[in-house]
Amino acid sequence: MSEWTPRQEEVRQHFIDARGAWKWSAMWDTILELDEEIVDAYADYSSVAEKRQVLDIKMRKLICVAIDSVTGCLNANGLKNHMKHSLQLGISVREILETLEITSMVGTCSYALGVPLLMEACQNRGIYLMAGELTERQKELKQAYMDSHNGYWTQEKENILRLDADYFETFTKFENVPWKSGTLTAKEKELLYVAVHAAPVTLHGSELKYHIERALDEGASWQEVAEVFEIVSTLGIHAITMGVPILKEAIREVKEENANK
Repeated sequence: MSEWTPRQEEVRQHFIDARGAWKWSAMWDTILELDEEIVDAYADYSSVAEKRQVLDIKMRKLICVAIDSVTGCLNANGLKNHMKHSLQLGISVREILETLEITSMVGTCSYALGVPLLMEACQNRGIYLMAGELTERQKELKQAYMDSHNGYWTQEKENILRLDADYFETFTKFENVPWKSGTLTAKEKELLYVAVHAAPVTLHGSELKYHIERALDEGASWQEVAEVFEIVSTLGIHAITMGVPILKEAIREVKEENANK
């Protein structure tokens, strides 16, 4: 748009003041052109954590990297912008990579949520998947997991172990990588797990509860955990940031088609 109205200019400046000039892009020009009021409201809504700064800047940026890369979201443009800004702020490549590794762990939710449904469906057909005692190997795997997770164990873990010990063992090894070779603190890792499991595209209640408990045990304050939720909740804006440019393209195509009739 070649010329903005005074209100649009005001909203654009408000957004930049609240979010930073690095955050403005041609995408926001498109949204501003169609609805300046949603841009104005989002500028305030999305900058609460930035203004309060309960979490430090590194943690806020890594949370944004995590939720933009989580399966089900995968917002490439937003992810690249947050990665670039993170590097400019001095956040290391290792810390960004570790964030991606933690985020990738969300894949196990498919198994954890699916197995009980499979068990129920099989039981309705007279097939009892979890009958019998654990094998010696299963007992060893269970004890090793509990020893390394401060006694943590759930029925979900039990179900996975009983159904497929090989999968349980290999995933356990996979999820331990950031804890063995990472540079982030235990508290930072747990806050990232909270962000990933609280994301609107995940919402895995039992894992979220576990990592909230772990974050608090590692020294996080309730205010820090709450700020994670505030940052993650803004993920819903992707409906607008990804949808509006497509809407504008659709409008253009319809106008061209009508003109050619």
